[in-house]
Amino acid sequence: MGTREQEFRAFYAREYAAVAGYCWSLLRDEELAHDLAQEAFTRLLARWVKVEEPRAYVFHIATNLVRRAWRSRADNNALLATLRRQPEKVTEALDAETVGIRDAINALPSRLREVVLLHYFADLSVADVARSVGRPEGTVKRQLSEARALLAGSLGVADA
Repeated sequence: MGTREQEFRAFYAREYAAVAGYCWSLLRDEELAHDLAQEAFTRLLARWVKVEEPRAYVFHIATNLVRRAWRSRADNNALLATLRRQPEKVTEALDAETVGIRDAINALPSRLREVVLLHYFADLSVADVARSVGRPEGTVKRQLSEARALLAGSLGVADA
């Protein structure tokens, strides 16, 4: 087994739970979260030798996959159908506050949504987010500040 393969296996073993947990926290769908985490690592593996910051990169990939899942009409239609049939079960499964936060984040412009997801949900440092999205750290800090202000207004919070 080559050194690169060993490095990837060690990275996968160390980070898989965090990536899958990140996806789950945004989707609240365990099976889909694991599918997206696997896909993120598969895509990372294809670029393993070229990636300087694999943790930031795998979370970046996972973020894009989660956003794609959010946009999926089938998921939204299934949720609406469930809401109509069994509101009490959905209330237990999906906390309204979580749905509100998800919707507020999803409404952000993509340049802001990406940094919010990577910083607050993937728990990447500002420096790692900057490397992941290819922007200067100062730009990421400004975008996080702008996103907090927009989210505060959207969620009806007095101070961000």
